[in-house]
Amino acid sequence: LQSGSALSPWAIARNSLAYTRQIAKNLKCPTEDSSVLVECLRQRPAQDILNVHLSVPDHLSAFGPTIDGVVVPGEPADLMERQTDHFGQYDLLFGMTRIEAYDQFSSEEDKSGIDVLRRDRLLRTLVRNLFTYHLQEIFLTVVNEYTDWSKPDQHPINVLDSTTDAMSDALIIAPLVRTGNFHSRVHYPKKPKTYQYVFTHMSEEAGYGQRLGCVHGEDLVYVFGAPLVSSLSYFPRNFSKPESTLSEAVIHFWSNFAKYGNPNDPFQENEINEKSRGKPEKLWWPEYNDTHQKYLSIGLKPKLRDHYHAHRLSFWLNLIPTLHRAAASEATTSHHLLEDHDNPHTYDGIVRSRSPGDIVVMTTTSTMPPLPSTTTKGGGINTSAYATLIILEERPTVATKSMNISDSLAMIFQQGAYSTALTVTIGIGCSLLILNIIIFAGVYMNRERTIQHHVDYKERS
Repeated sequence: LQSGSALSPWAIARNSLAYTRQIAKNLKCPTEDSSVLVECLRQRPAQDILNVHLSVPDHLSAFGPTIDGVVVPGEPADLMERQTDHFGQYDLLFGMTRIEAYDQFSSEEDKSGIDVLRRDRLLRTLVRNLFTYHLQEIFLTVVNEYTDWSKPDQHPINVLDSTTDAMSDALIIAPLVRTGNFHSRVHYPKKPKTYQYVFTHMSEEAGYGQRLGCVHGEDLVYVFGAPLVSSLSYFPRNFSKPESTLSEAVIHFWSNFAKYGNPNDPFQENEINEKSRGKPEKLWWPEYNDTHQKYLSIGLKPKLRDHYHAHRLSFWLNLIPTLHRAAASEATTSHHLLEDHDNPHTYDGIVRSRSPGDIVVMTTTSTMPPLPSTTTKGGGINTSAYATLIILEERPTVATKSMNISDSLAMIFQQGAYSTALTVTIGIGCSLLILNIIIFAGVYMNRERTIQHHVDYKERS
């Protein structure tokens, strides 16, 4: 798995039926009967279908793998965590590059940076499209986590770097590491092998700023061996001798893993000899597990490291799911919206419609039994809190609805909650009053009996 997994928010198409009907409507096909709709689309030229414009929310997919109960029988996270008999049949090598969200910014922004307003628009779009509950709290928490508070002035370059890190972690790195953690915990029917890498080398003639480091897709240059030939189609750059050596090493790792399920040389039990800048280096790539989290930093001088960005990833794998999961008990739906939620100028890109009626109780469509625990082996929170979210309606828009509807519904919910609380309070108060009367009557009657008993005793004596 290179720079992505089934747990990334864009990996599963969760609203493909709505987009299919949108295409059918544009091509004058009936939308009521699915079989008739499919047959009608089959009669349309492929180019006509491709020409239909779809407004897909940023970071999500209109079409792709869907949870159909057959090919994809359930939520990928549930399948990875529970149906380990299938997941554990295969060894896993997964990894990422230093910067995974480079394509979210322009070349001018790469040079000059971005201001905090642009950052806020990007992160608001990210939060609104990925989450359903406590959006404002999640947004503020993300901003706080990815702000360098040691610097009083936020330089545009620093703001760009922190925003890039936030989007890289949320969209690719955290879901990918979570996949690796699931795989490393499998022990039945056998213990599969898990390996992690982080590709860190930036080509000397890369077409982007040297400041950033290795960006998304840069590892493919070396996997396909572009430095070893004069020109390889998509990779027309010139490469240095050390980069050619690095490509040989990467191909060696990948081919060993494909053949043996182990990137190390199977004929050398304890070490691999690779060259870096013409100097031999001895290296053994250890297996990954969710406790030690060792990985190989692949560059001109490969190094063994552990716990890649542990604090930042814990933020996405532990804290954010907890904030998101805690929302199911909230009665006021407007509480879950972002501040100035329907102002289109506070977003950057296409966002999901999020009227108060869209927010419903979190549930799952899987028939699997409930999770036995919310904690993991290492004491962290079980991140299956990225549960299936049932949205009543999802219409891509740039948020043009008035907040009056939201405020009105919020007032109705608040009044209903207040009336219920008042009724319960009155009922409990009346019950306590009756109980006090009964106790008082019992004490009074007992006192009268005692007095009468003393009077009778004196009369007899």
